[in-house]
Amino acid sequence: MSEPKKSRPLLLQRRFAPLFVLLQAGTFNDNALKNALIALITFGGIAFLSDLDSAIRVPVAAMIFTGPFLIVCAIAGQVADKIDRGDILRWVKRAEVMIMLIAAAGFWFVNVKILALALGLMGAQSAFFSPTKNAVLPQWLSEKELITGNALLNGFVFVFVLVGQVVGTLIVLKAGGPKIIAGLLIGLALIGWIASKLCPPAPPPQPELKINFEPFSATWNVLSKAFAAPAVLRPMLGIAWFYGLSTIIVTTFPNYVANVMKFDANVLILILVLSTISILIGSILTMFIAKWKIWGPEAIGLSAFGITGVTLFVSLLYLLPSPRFSGEGLGSAAQFLDHSDTPLFLGVIGFSSIMGGLFVVPLQAMAQRRADPQNRARLMSAGAVLLNLSVNIITFTLIYMAYKGLPPKSPFLIIIFISAGVAAYAIYRTRNPHHYTSHVGDT
Repeated sequence: MSEPKKSRPLLLQRRFAPLFVLLQAGTFNDNALKNALIALITFGGIAFLSDLDSAIRVPVAAMIFTGPFLIVCAIAGQVADKIDRGDILRWVKRAEVMIMLIAAAGFWFVNVKILALALGLMGAQSAFFSPTKNAVLPQWLSEKELITGNALLNGFVFVFVLVGQVVGTLIVLKAGGPKIIAGLLIGLALIGWIASKLCPPAPPPQPELKINFEPFSATWNVLSKAFAAPAVLRPMLGIAWFYGLSTIIVTTFPNYVANVMKFDANVLILILVLSTISILIGSILTMFIAKWKIWGPEAIGLSAFGITGVTLFVSLLYLLPSPRFSGEGLGSAAQFLDHSDTPLFLGVIGFSSIMGGLFVVPLQAMAQRRADPQNRARLMSAGAVLLNLSVNIITFTLIYMAYKGLPPKSPFLIIIFISAGVAAYAIYRTRNPHHYTSHVGDT
């Protein structure tokens, strides 16, 4: 791709703006649908696998999304190496409109089976979007724009994840809430579909590729390709760990806030909002500081700095006292903010999240930059498989730890020890850098 015009910001250019809009619309829909379903199962009295304990039903409900994603993702990577990626994005968004119509029917009739079907279909639809998005960025963006593009896309993803979670959870339980959610989902799907129609062409590298539609062997094949390309595999493993540690935070804090700190749900929302905004800040910061020469090739030093910061700040979170309400019932957000331990507690959470943003954005650009354009989408699908495996392994590890009755701060130790290992390796790579061939702009 020729050097882009500099007159307009990236967010206003056709090479990027439609992708940004359709990604954020889809992110909202994924999370609003999933969390609305979980809220109906947990708080709405809707029967779903009622023979199972509630601590098990929620992860099972989440697996309705991640299961189809894992099954379909490797096939989707092949498709994105065979078919024009702009066309794939349009088909994916057409499918989302149809799936949201199914979800709307589920909310209209408050039918959990229809909602579960829609959630599973969204998982499969997202499996086609993920590798396509990661493979098309190095086609549409220049070398200098790749970190900026990833920072904007992924920084705001966390904002729309949180908004979708809060909207899906809070509105669906109110009078008329399911119908409001249904309208929102359809509206956002239509916005994503309109945006997809504006995406430019992205010619595929292997139009003659024969697709393997058998999911297990296809997944094995793409993972084999990833392990045969260690330069791409290493940043993808780092990305997988970032989402794993994010899962620990999101999964651990609801119980920790309610049962250890003794504060209400408003405090949990406050903490999640702070963490989300801080990840966004860290991601946006990379746009401005990743170019500094002190970070070395591909800003790997910035990624090392970020994960080292995550390790240190989460260590402080583990060691320092958390604010605790000592009165009757659960404390309010106002009482939480008045507590003497709160400023340091929130500061540690905020800075650890900023460091997480600094860690992950350069890794995303590294993987895309280094991937062989002939099988870039398949490599990106392997990264998505690794990410989801990381999230699921962490989720069931946390369930096991809770079942064994381990101390409530124990999950933070997982973050500390694994992040310390990742930091040590990242520092080693910073001090012993390799220069990899960039394939940005190649098809």
